[in-house]
Amino acid sequence: MRIDLPPERLLPDKDERVARILATSPPRRRSTPALRWAAPVAASVAAATVIGLSLGYAGDDPVGTPPSVPSVAAPSVASGQPADVELWIRDLPPDQAAAVATECVTSIGRSATIVASEVLSAQVQRSLLRGRAATAIVIVKDSETGETLGCEATLTKAGALRAVDGVASMGGRGSKSADNHTDATHPAIPTDGPGGYAVGSNGATYEVDERVAAVRQRFVVDGVPGPWHVARAVGRYVFVQARVAPTALRGAHALSLETQVVGHDGTLLDAPGDQEDGGGITRSPGTTRTDDRGWDLCQLATSAAGPSTCLP
Repeated sequence: MRIDLPPERLLPDKDERVARILATSPPRRRSTPALRWAAPVAASVAAATVIGLSLGYAGDDPVGTPPSVPSVAAPSVASGQPADVELWIRDLPPDQAAAVATECVTSIGRSATIVASEVLSAQVQRSLLRGRAATAIVIVKDSETGETLGCEATLTKAGALRAVDGVASMGGRGSKSADNHTDATHPAIPTDGPGGYAVGSNGATYEVDERVAAVRQRFVVDGVPGPWHVARAVGRYVFVQARVAPTALRGAHALSLETQVVGHDGTLLDAPGDQEDGGGITRSPGTTRTDDRGWDLCQLATSAAGPSTCLP
């Protein structure tokens, strides 16, 4: 199946803008919402020498050939659509995932040992931040407290745990995620899991059902779409991240983020709604969710965002 995008605006500098979107530049660190995302109390220095994940890859290149994600709209040279960015590198074995999760829990001042049977989802993803080899995403359920926790950690090229980036409470007292579940029109629902928001970058964790093969996101700058960042489902969770180079936002007037949910047969499923206070998910916006990210441009002195875009 192929997605027919709406007619593109005719921009005299379209080629230049596309080149900017694909360009790399020093990235900004992803910020994290203070209410749901706990930064480590202290850096876990010992972890780098204790936990060897043995990824066996060079740089950001995946090992071997991972299972393919169903193609929805394969880019072509003629269309000019940039190639997809595959985020998944490999699944993380439960015992190694448990060791990473234990370090995460310890880093926020808790005393607990996570065991392999408590791991719900664990994977290694390509990092979108320059200078970082890879990111481990581990989701576990503490059998003693019943709490679901999500951990994001940076790995070294040798596969050791370099640093814990944050720990999120995804289920339990105070978490909206505990009241929400997938259903017929919500195959993927947002959670209070790993992720974050910064200028030109986004990260989010979704709980998904058996219909979902992957979730993908891309930034659109002045009507010109960037590459899809594709994150496959591991267990019943998807962690997806997307980024656009700051250089692509210079002089930009509009910025949006698109999210789609892909089924196993390549069809587009209902896109995610929003979490509601007190529980519940808003109605799905259709097969494509579009979030206005114009406020990002207001943070850049080099953007061309107008006053209306920057109103609170």
